[in-house]
Amino acid sequence: MTESDEKLPPDQGFGRYLASVTERDIDLLLMEEFHASDDFVNWFCGAIGLTNVSPAGAWHSVSDTDGESDLLLRVLHAGRRVGILIENKVAAPEQDRQAERYHLRGIRSREHGKIDDYRTMICAPLRYLEGLSPTSAYHHKIAYEQIADWFAGQPGRRAAWRHHIMLEAIEQGRRGYTMVVNATNTAFHLAYWEHLRKHHPKIQMARPKSRGRKSTWIILKGRDFPKNVNMHHKFDQQAMEIGFAGRSVDELLAIKSDWPDDIVPVQKGGTASLAIRVPPIDMTLGVDAQLPAIEAALAAAYKLMPFASLLTSREPNSG
Repeated sequence: MTESDEKLPPDQGFGRYLASVTERDIDLLLMEEFHASDDFVNWFCGAIGLTNVSPAGAWHSVSDTDGESDLLLRVLHAGRRVGILIENKVAAPEQDRQAERYHLRGIRSREHGKIDDYRTMICAPLRYLEGLSPTSAYHHKIAYEQIADWFAGQPGRRAAWRHHIMLEAIEQGRRGYTMVVNATNTAFHLAYWEHLRKHHPKIQMARPKSRGRKSTWIILKGRDFPKNVNMHHKFDQQAMEIGFAGRSVDELLAIKSDWPDDIVPVQKGGTASLAIRVPPIDMTLGVDAQLPAIEAALAAAYKLMPFASLLTSREPNSG
Protein backbone atom coordinates (compact mmCIF):
# COMPACT_ATOMS: atom_id res chain seq x y z
CA MET A 1 0.00 0.00 0.00
CA THR A 2 1.44 3.37 -0.99
CA GLU A 3 1.20 6.75 0.71
CA SER A 4 -1.20 7.91 -1.99
CA ASP A 5 -3.73 5.19 -1.18
CA GLU A 6 -6.82 6.79 0.36
CA LYS A 7 -8.44 3.68 1.82
CA LEU A 8 -7.95 2.61 5.41
CA PRO A 9 -6.68 -0.92 6.10
CA PRO A 10 -9.45 -3.51 6.20
CA ASP A 11 -10.93 -4.50 9.53
CA GLN A 12 -8.86 -7.29 11.09
CA GLY A 13 -11.57 -8.50 13.45
CA PHE A 14 -10.51 -6.53 16.55
CA GLY A 15 -13.60 -4.32 16.61
CA ARG A 16 -13.74 -0.56 16.21
CA TYR A 17 -10.47 1.27 15.62
CA LEU A 18 -11.38 3.72 18.40
CA ALA A 19 -13.43 2.87 21.49
CA SER A 20 -14.68 6.47 21.53
CA VAL A 21 -13.79 9.92 20.24
CA THR A 22 -13.68 12.69 22.83
CA GLU A 23 -13.78 16.43 22.37
CA ARG A 24 -10.11 16.58 23.31
CA ASP A 25 -9.32 14.18 20.45
CA ILE A 26 -10.95 16.61 18.00
CA ASP A 27 -9.29 19.58 19.72
CA LEU A 28 -5.86 18.10 19.11
CA LEU A 29 -6.69 17.00 15.56
CA LEU A 30 -7.72 20.57 14.68
CA MET A 31 -4.71 22.02 16.52
CA GLU A 32 -2.35 19.88 14.47
CA GLU A 33 -4.00 21.01 11.24
CA PHE A 34 -3.90 24.67 12.29
CA HIS A 35 -0.15 24.38 12.90
CA ALA A 36 0.77 22.05 10.04
CA SER A 37 -1.54 22.85 7.12
CA ASP A 38 -1.95 26.31 5.62
CA ASP A 39 -4.43 24.78 3.18
CA PHE A 40 -6.65 23.65 6.05
CA VAL A 41 -6.43 27.05 7.76
CA ASN A 42 -7.41 28.81 4.54
CA TRP A 43 -10.34 26.44 3.99
CA PHE A 44 -11.46 26.69 7.63
CA CYS A 45 -11.38 30.49 7.59
CA GLY A 46 -12.97 30.64 4.16
CA ALA A 47 -15.93 28.73 5.59
CA ILE A 48 -16.65 31.74 7.83
CA GLY A 49 -15.96 34.40 5.21
CA LEU A 50 -12.28 35.12 5.90
CA THR A 51 -10.28 34.66 2.71
CA ASN A 52 -6.57 35.11 1.93
CA VAL A 53 -5.42 34.61 5.51
CA SER A 54 -2.03 33.71 6.95
CA PRO A 55 -1.77 31.52 10.08
CA ALA A 56 -0.46 33.38 13.14
CA GLY A 57 -0.68 30.79 15.91
CA ALA A 58 -3.13 28.39 17.53
CA TRP A 59 -3.66 27.54 21.19
CA HIS A 60 -5.60 24.94 23.18
CA SER A 61 -7.66 25.54 26.36
CA VAL A 62 -7.21 29.30 26.64
CA SER A 63 -8.70 30.48 29.95
CA ASP A 64 -9.46 33.75 31.68
CA THR A 65 -11.94 35.01 34.29
CA ASP A 66 -14.91 34.13 32.06
CA GLY A 67 -14.01 30.50 31.45
CA GLU A 68 -12.20 28.58 28.75
CA SER A 69 -12.05 28.61 24.96
CA ASP A 70 -11.40 25.13 23.62
CA LEU A 71 -9.30 26.48 20.75
CA LEU A 72 -7.97 29.84 19.65
CA LEU A 73 -6.82 30.25 16.06
CA ARG A 74 -5.16 33.55 15.17
CA VAL A 75 -4.74 34.61 11.55
CA LEU A 76 -3.63 37.69 9.68
CA HIS A 77 -6.40 39.05 7.46
CA ALA A 78 -6.07 42.30 5.53
CA GLY A 79 -3.24 43.38 7.85
CA ARG A 80 -5.23 42.72 11.02
CA ARG A 81 -4.82 39.99 13.64
CA VAL A 82 -8.11 38.11 13.89
CA GLY A 83 -8.70 35.69 16.75
CA ILE A 84 -11.15 32.85 16.11
CA LEU A 85 -12.40 31.51 19.45
CA ILE A 86 -13.71 27.97 18.94
CA GLU A 87 -16.02 25.96 21.15
CA ASN A 88 -15.78 22.28 20.19
CA LYS A 89 -18.65 19.90 21.00
CA VAL A 90 -19.11 16.23 20.23
CA ALA A 91 -22.26 15.74 22.32
CA ALA A 92 -21.83 17.43 25.71
CA PRO A 93 -24.55 19.98 26.54
CA GLU A 94 -23.74 23.68 26.47
CA GLN A 95 -22.84 25.31 29.75
CA ASP A 96 -24.77 28.26 31.12
CA ARG A 97 -24.30 31.36 28.89
CA GLN A 98 -21.33 29.67 27.25
CA ALA A 99 -21.67 31.46 23.90
CA GLU A 100 -21.91 34.88 25.56
CA ARG A 101 -18.75 34.21 27.55
CA TYR A 102 -16.86 33.53 24.32
CA HIS A 103 -17.63 37.11 23.29
CA LEU A 104 -16.36 38.42 26.63
CA ARG A 105 -13.05 36.61 26.13
CA GLY A 106 -12.78 37.93 22.58
CA ILE A 107 -13.42 41.48 23.71
CA ARG A 108 -10.88 41.17 26.52
CA SER A 109 -8.21 39.78 24.17
CA ARG A 110 -8.81 42.74 21.87
CA GLU A 111 -8.62 45.22 24.76
CA HIS A 112 -5.32 43.68 25.89
CA GLY A 113 -3.83 44.10 22.42
CA LYS A 114 -3.50 40.39 21.63
CA ILE A 115 -5.76 40.66 18.57
CA ASP A 116 -7.36 43.42 16.50
CA ASP A 117 -10.69 41.68 15.96
CA TYR A 118 -12.33 38.40 16.88
CA ARG A 119 -14.88 35.84 15.75
CA THR A 120 -16.62 33.22 17.87
CA MET A 121 -17.51 29.79 16.55
CA ILE A 122 -18.99 26.49 17.61
CA CYS A 123 -17.74 23.36 15.87
CA ALA A 124 -19.91 20.25 16.30
CA PRO A 125 -21.84 17.54 14.45
CA LEU A 126 -24.62 18.93 12.26
CA ARG A 127 -27.25 17.27 14.44
CA TYR A 128 -25.89 19.16 17.46
CA LEU A 129 -25.80 22.49 15.61
CA GLU A 130 -29.38 22.05 14.44
CA GLY A 131 -30.42 21.70 18.09
CA LEU A 132 -28.95 25.06 19.12
CA SER A 133 -31.25 27.92 19.96
CA PRO A 134 -32.00 30.25 17.02
CA THR A 135 -30.69 33.04 19.24
CA SER A 136 -27.32 31.34 19.82
CA ALA A 137 -24.68 34.05 20.23
CA TYR A 138 -21.85 32.41 18.27
CA HIS A 139 -20.81 34.33 15.16
CA HIS A 140 -20.36 31.16 13.12
CA LYS A 141 -20.97 27.40 13.09
CA ILE A 142 -18.95 24.71 11.32
CA ALA A 143 -20.28 21.16 11.19
CA TYR A 144 -18.05 18.13 11.66
CA GLU A 145 -19.53 16.90 8.39
CA GLN A 146 -17.93 19.85 6.55
CA ILE A 147 -14.53 19.04 8.08
CA ALA A 148 -14.94 15.35 7.23
CA ASP A 149 -15.74 16.27 3.62
CA TRP A 150 -12.61 18.43 3.42
CA PHE A 151 -10.41 15.54 4.57
CA ALA A 152 -12.21 13.18 2.17
CA GLY A 153 -11.12 15.43 -0.69
CA GLN A 154 -7.43 15.36 0.26
CA PRO A 155 -4.97 12.71 -0.97
CA GLY A 156 -3.15 10.21 1.18
CA ARG A 157 -3.73 7.85 4.08
CA ARG A 158 -3.18 10.62 6.65
CA ALA A 159 -6.19 12.56 5.37
CA ALA A 160 -8.18 9.34 5.08
CA TRP A 161 -7.52 8.60 8.74
CA ARG A 162 -8.62 12.09 9.79
CA HIS A 163 -11.75 11.67 7.71
CA HIS A 164 -12.40 8.43 9.60
CA ILE A 165 -11.92 10.13 12.98
CA MET A 166 -14.40 12.87 12.07
CA LEU A 167 -16.95 10.25 11.02
CA GLU A 168 -16.44 8.45 14.35
CA ALA A 169 -17.01 11.75 16.19
CA ILE A 170 -20.22 12.34 14.21
CA GLU A 171 -21.41 8.86 15.18
CA GLN A 172 -20.45 9.52 18.80
CA GLY A 173 -22.55 12.67 18.70
CA ARG A 174 -25.48 10.71 17.29
CA ARG A 175 -25.27 8.25 20.20
CA GLY A 176 -25.45 11.14 22.66
CA TYR A 177 -23.46 12.50 25.58
CA THR A 178 -21.87 10.16 28.07
CA MET A 179 -19.92 11.96 30.76
CA VAL A 180 -16.56 10.47 31.64
CA VAL A 181 -16.68 10.42 35.42
CA ASN A 182 -13.67 11.93 37.16
CA ALA A 183 -13.34 10.17 40.51
CA THR A 184 -11.15 12.88 42.05
CA ASN A 185 -13.50 15.73 41.15
CA THR A 186 -16.54 13.72 42.22
CA ALA A 187 -14.99 12.94 45.62
CA PHE A 188 -14.02 16.57 46.14
CA HIS A 189 -17.53 17.87 45.38
CA LEU A 190 -19.04 15.34 47.78
CA ALA A 191 -16.59 16.22 50.57
CA TYR A 192 -17.27 19.95 50.00
CA TRP A 193 -21.03 19.27 50.30
CA GLU A 194 -20.53 17.29 53.51
CA HIS A 195 -18.39 20.09 54.97
CA LEU A 196 -21.16 22.61 54.28
CA ARG A 197 -23.84 20.41 55.84
CA LYS A 198 -21.78 19.99 59.00
CA HIS A 199 -20.32 23.46 59.45
CA HIS A 200 -22.22 25.94 57.24
CA PRO A 201 -25.95 25.10 57.18
CA LYS A 202 -26.86 28.61 55.99
CA ILE A 203 -25.12 27.93 52.68
CA GLN A 204 -27.01 25.45 50.51
CA MET A 205 -25.56 23.12 47.89
CA ALA A 206 -27.35 20.33 46.05
CA ARG A 207 -25.98 16.88 46.84
CA PRO A 208 -23.47 16.34 44.03
CA LYS A 209 -23.76 13.56 41.49
CA SER A 210 -20.89 12.26 39.39
CA ARG A 211 -18.59 14.96 38.06
CA GLY A 212 -16.42 15.21 34.96
CA ARG A 213 -12.93 16.59 34.40
CA LYS A 214 -14.15 20.14 33.76
CA SER A 215 -16.41 20.38 36.84
CA THR A 216 -14.52 23.19 38.53
CA TRP A 217 -17.46 25.30 39.75
CA ILE A 218 -19.71 24.71 42.76
CA ILE A 219 -23.18 26.29 42.77
CA LEU A 220 -24.35 27.65 46.12
CA LYS A 221 -27.43 29.44 47.42
CA GLY A 222 -28.71 31.02 50.60
CA ARG A 223 -31.98 29.80 52.06
CA ASP A 224 -33.99 32.84 50.94
CA PHE A 225 -32.26 33.62 47.63
CA PRO A 226 -34.50 34.75 44.74
CA LYS A 227 -34.84 32.18 41.98
CA ASN A 228 -32.53 34.00 39.54
CA VAL A 229 -29.69 34.45 42.04
CA ASN A 230 -26.89 31.94 42.68
CA MET A 231 -23.40 31.95 44.10
CA HIS A 232 -20.52 30.15 42.42
CA HIS A 233 -17.23 29.07 43.91
CA LYS A 234 -15.09 29.01 40.78
CA PHE A 235 -11.91 27.06 41.46
CA ASP A 236 -10.48 27.71 37.99
CA GLN A 237 -10.92 31.47 38.40
CA GLN A 238 -10.11 31.80 42.13
CA ALA A 239 -13.38 33.61 42.69
CA MET A 240 -16.53 33.52 44.78
CA GLU A 241 -19.36 35.23 42.89
CA ILE A 242 -23.00 36.03 43.37
CA GLY A 243 -24.80 36.33 40.04
CA PHE A 244 -28.08 38.01 39.08
CA ALA A 245 -29.35 36.35 35.91
CA GLY A 246 -30.90 38.69 33.35
CA ARG A 247 -29.45 41.77 35.03
CA SER A 248 -26.74 44.29 34.17
CA VAL A 249 -23.86 45.76 36.12
CA ASP A 250 -25.33 49.22 35.44
CA GLU A 251 -28.33 48.22 37.55
CA LEU A 252 -26.04 47.23 40.42
CA LEU A 253 -24.08 50.45 40.15
CA ALA A 254 -27.29 52.51 40.08
CA ILE A 255 -28.16 51.11 43.50
CA LYS A 256 -24.68 51.15 45.00
CA SER A 257 -21.65 52.76 43.41
CA ASP A 258 -19.20 52.51 46.33
CA TRP A 259 -18.53 48.77 46.55
CA PRO A 260 -15.78 47.63 48.94
CA ASP A 261 -12.40 47.23 47.32
CA ASP A 262 -12.57 43.42 47.47
CA ILE A 263 -16.01 43.23 45.76
CA VAL A 264 -15.85 43.74 42.01
CA PRO A 265 -19.05 44.23 39.94
CA VAL A 266 -18.61 42.48 36.60
CA GLN A 267 -20.84 41.54 33.67
CA LYS A 268 -20.77 37.81 32.83
CA GLY A 269 -22.83 37.48 29.65
CA GLY A 270 -26.45 38.13 30.61
CA THR A 271 -25.64 37.98 34.32
CA ALA A 272 -24.50 40.81 36.58
CA SER A 273 -22.11 39.45 39.20
CA LEU A 274 -20.33 40.58 42.32
CA ALA A 275 -16.99 38.81 42.64
CA ILE A 276 -14.44 38.41 45.42
CA ARG A 277 -11.04 36.90 44.74
CA VAL A 278 -10.37 33.85 46.92
CA PRO A 279 -7.40 31.48 47.45
CA PRO A 280 -6.67 28.79 44.85
CA ILE A 281 -8.15 25.32 45.23
CA ASP A 282 -6.58 22.12 43.88
CA MET A 283 -9.20 19.36 43.80
CA THR A 284 -6.52 16.66 43.62
CA LEU A 285 -5.46 17.53 47.18
CA GLY A 286 -8.88 16.95 48.74
CA VAL A 287 -10.98 19.11 51.06
CA ASP A 288 -9.31 18.39 54.40
CA ALA A 289 -5.89 19.51 53.13
CA GLN A 290 -7.32 22.85 51.99
CA LEU A 291 -9.75 23.83 54.72
CA PRO A 292 -8.16 27.28 55.29
CA ALA A 293 -8.61 28.15 51.61
CA ILE A 294 -12.16 26.78 51.56
CA GLU A 295 -13.07 28.67 54.73
CA ALA A 296 -11.69 31.89 53.22
CA ALA A 297 -13.91 31.34 50.16
CA LEU A 298 -16.94 30.68 52.37
CA ALA A 299 -16.21 33.84 54.33
CA ALA A 300 -16.42 35.65 50.98
CA ALA A 301 -19.75 33.89 50.34
CA TYR A 302 -21.14 35.18 53.65
CA LYS A 303 -20.02 38.67 52.67
CA LEU A 304 -21.92 38.44 49.37
CA MET A 305 -25.10 36.78 50.66
CA PRO A 306 -26.73 39.97 52.05
CA PHE A 307 -26.81 41.39 48.51
CA ALA A 308 -28.95 38.51 47.14
CA SER A 309 -32.18 40.57 47.26
CA LEU A 310 -30.58 43.76 46.03
CA LEU A 311 -32.46 43.83 42.71
CA THR A 312 -35.70 42.05 43.63
CA SER A 313 -37.71 45.27 43.97
CA ARG A 314 -36.53 46.67 40.65
CA GLU A 315 -37.71 45.74 37.16
CA PRO A 316 -35.04 44.24 34.85
CA ASN A 317 -33.29 46.78 32.66
CA SER A 318 -34.97 46.54 29.26
CA GLY A 319 -32.15 48.38 27.55
